[in-house]
Amino acid sequence: MGGAASVALSRERDDINAVVNIDAPFFSELVYDKVTNQITAKSEAFTIPLLNVYSDDVWIQLYSSPPYIANRISNENFKDAYNVHFKGAKHLSLTDLPLFSPILADLLHEGRKANIDKYYAIETQNELILRFFDYALKNQGQFAPKATY
Repeated sequence: MGGAASVALSRERDDINAVVNIDAPFFSELVYDKVTNQITAKSEAFTIPLLNVYSDDVWIQLYSSPPYIANRISNENFKDAYNVHFKGAKHLSLTDLPLFSPILADLLHEGRKANIDKYYAIETQNELILRFFDYALKNQGQFAPKATY
């Protein structure tokens, strides 16, 4: 729940100036409407830069699963949000687990192997996050990531 926690914490603290969400729903941005019995997204604008990194597992749920309603790329409250998708990645592809225990990563993915090179996934993701923080926190360079890697 690290990605969800990072988004929630950034709403609570003034000393956080940029956020990276890796493959997590924005639980803190969800509101339950008792009248309609629906989950909706808060309408409060997000005021700091946000980088969302998604695997195939989450990417396909952005417009079909209620827990991801606040993550939707069309969410106007996240005007300074960047969204990247690692095609062929499973959730754990965005962690270092496949590097030191590929068998465990496959088991935890219920035997569904990722179709992305584990080194490419982690190295590219690390590079993106560093570039994002350099841009957002140090005002260094440009940040214009591709939509899909």
